[in-house]
Amino acid sequence: MWNFLKVHKYLILLIWVGMVLAISFMEAPLKFQSELVDTRVGVSIGRIVFTALNRVEVVLLTIYTILTVVSGNFKKSYLLHILIGIILIQTFLLLPFLDDRALQIIQQQPVEDSILHINYVLLEIIKVVVLLWISIYEIKKRTNH
Repeated sequence: MWNFLKVHKYLILLIWVGMVLAISFMEAPLKFQSELVDTRVGVSIGRIVFTALNRVEVVLLTIYTILTVVSGNFKKSYLLHILIGIILIQTFLLLPFLDDRALQIIQQQPVEDSILHINYVLLEIIKVVVLLWISIYEIKKRTNH
């Protein structure tokens, strides 16, 4: 299995990009279109789903990074460094603040306007582009060997 992943590590990225597209760009906005899901319920579900997604992303990033280090390409992998930065920002800066904001909404407390959610979405878009870019690079590298 380890050797398979070393050769086809782009599969990790493609699974990851599929998860982000399905959750961030499909599930998240669609749940609010249901007349049976009010804002509090939607936000509560979102907290659970995005916490789980983030944990899976950290695992996938860790596996991919280890595979890249083992292959000796970490220093040259600038897009991977960008991906690491995005996950660090989302995990330690944005998600804790968005989680606090979600709790305020769930508890029906007043919530101030914020651009944190927009920042998170922008990073999700950049993340998808970077994941696809690295995947294409990895696939091209495999086909040239």
